[in-house]
Amino acid sequence: MAKLSCSYFLVLMLVLSAFLMVERAEGKLCHVTIVKEMPCDIVDCRLSCFNGYNGVGKCFDDPKVGGTQNCGCLYNC
Repeated sequence: MAKLSCSYFLVLMLVLSAFLMVERAEGKLCHVTIVKEMPCDIVDCRLSCFNGYNGVGKCFDDPKVGGTQNCGCLYNC
């Protein structure tokens, strides 16, 4: 019976360790607007986002500036 309890305890510890590792591996995502003055060019947007933040660039409509497209960058904080 003692061996069985020890085995259950070991399995429980392994499962808890795995959950803690997964929680630590998940990063938070941040968003920054790269170029506000010019309309968004998707190629330049993606290159500048990757080079500056190691993230993914995307053009989005900015409601504050009359609906013009700006370059947004989504990256790991």
